[in-house]
Amino acid sequence: MTRGPTIKHDYFFATQRRERGRRRIALAILAVASVIICNVADRALFHFFLVEPARMGDLESKAYYQILRQTGDVRTWLIVALALAAHTIYRQFSGNGRALRAGSVIAVFAAPAAGGILAELLKLVLGRERPTQPPDDLLVEQGGQLVKTFEYQGHVWRGLFSGLYHDGRWFDGSNLGLPSSHAAVSMAAAITLARIFPGSGIVLVPVAVGCSITRLWVGRHFASDVVVGMIVGWLAAVIVTRLLRRVR
Repeated sequence: MTRGPTIKHDYFFATQRRERGRRRIALAILAVASVIICNVADRALFHFFLVEPARMGDLESKAYYQILRQTGDVRTWLIVALALAAHTIYRQFSGNGRALRAGSVIAVFAAPAAGGILAELLKLVLGRERPTQPPDDLLVEQGGQLVKTFEYQGHVWRGLFSGLYHDGRWFDGSNLGLPSSHAAVSMAAAITLARIFPGSGIVLVPVAVGCSITRLWVGRHFASDVVVGMIVGWLAAVIVTRLLRRVR
């Protein structure tokens, strides 16, 4: 019985590289297409997701709303990172099993923080306002109480880099919404944890999408704002985890 020709490992590595390249191209095309579609449909999607002003206070008091929204807060992931750090230290000193690498623990906080910072910087650069005027200017009296109302203003662009200097003020990011920093933070955390703990993304990515939807419910963002925010968060997670993967 004769052996077949030996296949070099380089062939497998080259094949894997090509497959990864094709997946990245497909994801990039999907991301761009999603932004374009949402940008065109922003008006319809805004009115579809927006909760009636009279119900806004009730929504914001719901536990599920607060849980989803807080995943877009960097401080949430600082707590998670500190808990994982404590777990890692315990494992190292007790000798009870394998501890997480320091780079992984740092990434749980660093990736969401990077995603949030990048989103805030992009707001200043892109200069697109939120779907409505600032809420404090749109309070009306109903039944003896002040409730929010929303005047849709469409896509209003101040101009590139206008967030850096606007109307005599430096770093004026007031009422700028593209991209959503909540969406960026939440998605960055979800992707980071999914890369550290394979399989966890099945739960965490839908939670990140839920965080983005909460921003649509209350009229604070266009759909395109949150889609771009999620893309920013995804990129931040990939970059940060790669940079920190060798830190032990």
